Amino acid sequence: MEYRYLIENLKINADKHPEDLRTFLLTKLKIPGDELMEFSIRSKSIDARKKDTEGVYLIYKIEIALMKPVKIKVDKPMTIKKMEKQKEFFVDPDPASFPSNRPIVIGFGPSGIFAALKLAERGFEPIVLERGKPIEKRLKDVNEFWKNGVLDEESNVQFGEGGAGTFSDGKLTTRTNSKRNDEILRLLVSEGAPEEILYLNKPHIGTDRLRKVIIGLRKRIIALGGEVRFESKVTDLIIEDNKAAGVVVNGVETLYSGDIILATGHSAVDVYEMLMRNKVKVSPKAFAIGLRIEHTSEMINKSQYGKQHSNPLLGAASYQLTYQDQETGRGVYTFCMCPGGVVVASSSDKETIVVNGMSYYKRDGENSNSALIVTVKPEDYGCEPKNALEYLKKYEKKAFFSGGGGYKAPVQLVGDFLQGKMSSQLGGIQPTYTPGTNFAEMDDCLPDYVCASLRRGILYFDKKIDGFARADAVLTGVETRTSAPVRVDRNQNTGQSVNIESIYPAGEGAGYAGGIISAAVDGIRSAEKIIEKYS
Repeated sequence: MEYRYLIENLKINADKHPEDLRTFLLTKLKIPGDELMEFSIRSKSIDARKKDTEGVYLIYKIEIALMKPVKIKVDKPMTIKKMEKQKEFFVDPDPASFPSNRPIVIGFGPSGIFAALKLAERGFEPIVLERGKPIEKRLKDVNEFWKNGVLDEESNVQFGEGGAGTFSDGKLTTRTNSKRNDEILRLLVSEGAPEEILYLNKPHIGTDRLRKVIIGLRKRIIALGGEVRFESKVTDLIIEDNKAAGVVVNGVETLYSGDIILATGHSAVDVYEMLMRNKVKVSPKAFAIGLRIEHTSEMINKSQYGKQHSNPLLGAASYQLTYQDQETGRGVYTFCMCPGGVVVASSSDKETIVVNGMSYYKRDGENSNSALIVTVKPEDYGCEPKNALEYLKKYEKKAFFSGGGGYKAPVQLVGDFLQGKMSSQLGGIQPTYTPGTNFAEMDDCLPDYVCASLRRGILYFDKKIDGFARADAVLTGVETRTSAPVRVDRNQNTGQSVNIESIYPAGEGAGYAGGIISAAVDGIRSAEKIIEKYS
């Protein structure tokens, strides 16, 4: 028999961290070595609030299993409590029937992947339709774009297996508090993600390891009876009596289904246009646009960790900053911060510039970067969904021509941006964007109200991160794909479109998620709505 206890708020100074955590626990808790059957880290975070006085601490939550109950005294703020026996998860009953036509999942990003996997696990044998290519081929197209500026509009950073998240930091933080979170993380680990994502406070996989995980998930879906079709673009919907009956693929093939999960990404402008053409209810929403800002990783590490900035236990430092501009009434904030990462070309349309951030698992790049963005309200673009799409395209094209063409991005140093003048030479920070950059003024690439708010935001953030407004920090434009510009309205109870039955809008592209985990959770929920329908 075993007795389980949960230890919380175990603080260990990073400079005094033991190599052997088990021995440390035995000593700290005064437990005989033969009594400790096992221990596991439940969470691990960094506390750098007193970095200048006490140093940086690692904060653990640890579960231990003992052979017999013991009384353990701990010093505050550490606490310990006996754990009750875990209840087994309720398993949904098998469906009473299956649809005559297999469910269709449109899109193979996080939402589509996990929706398809859930359906496949329950015997529904879904058909996945992905406009882009599998990762193996997609990588070649993306590298060709980054190296030579040759853009494939159907196979790029936005479109293809894994969605836009494939070429990102692979961050797994989420604001959603769902029982499905652990299920998703364990599935990712089973396909090769690092086990630490199960307990780190800010887990990430890294683009290099994420690609392998996605291939494993694809193979799992296929092994369970699902079908994944690449280079299969849905070009139209078949709708009869306000109910979806199927889809048209590549303009020639018709597939019939009464259950269609719409899990396309937020860059699929043609999908939004197709939905509006078929009278599927789409609403305008707020979003954000701006730039990428790059600093040296060393500078960010020193600002966040102080004297312990080079401690390998702490890794590359991150930050998350927000500012409310009183003059414009707009929020300014950092988003998708990539420690030790690079700024990447993420265009999916000809003659447009879109930038994003990406990190590899080790996060050991010379620079760290983050999106630096400002909120845009529906009234800024006329409160119409089609206007939102045109609004974004307008500034993506401005950036393309400001950069001089060839998918070179416009860049400006922070010091020059604050003074409203063109940059003439780089300082100590080299831009990481490829296929190249040219100096330009960001005022030519973004609305006046966005640039005004960015200037005030940068100065405010400099009070939080020492050196944030340093003159040679690099701004690269433009960041426009932070979230969906519209929302595909759905019924909260059925998960279906509010006016066209059998369409299940899901994930980031539908306007219901904001990251890998939240998109995956939303995909699972949509699949569960279909399973429930046949149960």
